Amino acid sequence: MGRESLRRMPRAFVVDCALSFAVAVSTVLTSVIAGGRAEQSPPAWVGHLLLVVAAVFLVARRRFPPLVMVLTMLVSLVYFGLGFGTGAFTVAPALAVYTAITAKHRIAGFTGAAVYLVIVLLADRSGGQRDVSEGNVWMVIWILVIVVVGEVSRGRAEHLRGVAEQAARAELTREMEAQRRADQERLRIARELHDVLAHNISVISIQAGVAEHLLHRDPDKAHAAVTTIRHVTKDVLVELRSILDVLRRVDEAGEIFPPSGVEGIERLAGLAAAGGITVDLDVRGRASRVPADVGLAAYRIVQESLTNVIRHSGAAHASVVVHVNEADVLIRVRDDGRGAPGDDVRAGNGIAGMTERVRAMSGTITAAPADERGFVVEARLPLRRPEP
Repeated sequence: MGRESLRRMPRAFVVDCALSFAVAVSTVLTSVIAGGRAEQSPPAWVGHLLLVVAAVFLVARRRFPPLVMVLTMLVSLVYFGLGFGTGAFTVAPALAVYTAITAKHRIAGFTGAAVYLVIVLLADRSGGQRDVSEGNVWMVIWILVIVVVGEVSRGRAEHLRGVAEQAARAELTREMEAQRRADQERLRIARELHDVLAHNISVISIQAGVAEHLLHRDPDKAHAAVTTIRHVTKDVLVELRSILDVLRRVDEAGEIFPPSGVEGIERLAGLAAAGGITVDLDVRGRASRVPADVGLAAYRIVQESLTNVIRHSGAAHASVVVHVNEADVLIRVRDDGRGAPGDDVRAGNGIAGMTERVRAMSGTITAAPADERGFVVEARLPLRRPEP
């Protein structure tokens, strides 16, 4: 067999072949050294053949532990029953018992060792072989040592396997947590981009249409519309720059800047008014009591609601209520437009984004057509989120 063929063989199989060969050689040599009468029947070569056969079975000890244990025991009992008196016949069964125990066949290993010892001792006693009783005592000790060593090895292997599995689970948990945080950050940035672009581009589009329509008829109003577009565009660029800066600093916990909050809602009402919507604004309570993340969520909810009013409702009037209470912030945006027919209420990303944002704050939100006409978005954001 060439070197290349040996290299392709599984390492465990090569080890078992070497072990089988070593057991065969050592047990036969022990039998030869122990010697016996030349005229003994059956002849010594029969015993040597049985020892080799028992050793050969060890090649398959990892694949079939209980079966190999039974076969080695049967061959060794035949060896013992034919009157070959050396203790070499116990080596192969002992190794088979050890393999069965370490391979998690504990009951089979314990039972096989006990039955094997009982048969050998009873056969020895019934045969009247008083001169080998001391050797049988040592055989009992030898088998018991093998059983104990096998049990200790099995326990240690299971402990090491458990430690390895625990480390693998911990690593998997860390990877899943990192992936979850990355997904949350990606969704957060996607919501910010949607809210920034949808609202401001809607205002820009409307103002551009006004400027185009009044460019020759009323240059002053057209100029005012262009001025509004310039201011809105500047704000969009600032917010986009802050979001892109967060994306560049992927390893840092960046915040979206500027951190708009309750105090910035008045500016949103002004932009909506520039888009042709009359806005009644009712802001009550101390904005300084609102945490930054809750304030940003309130700002984005009003921003997205007014964007929907401008783009979809056909309304001329909207009311915005923001009340900072003791325990929460109430946001209500209502318009007098045609509302959203049927499934269009949740067709876009705006309401879904608001819902995700409110749930992240452990709050509640409803978005539905009003009783008579128009559309109502109402949300409550707790000032203190419950402990997870």
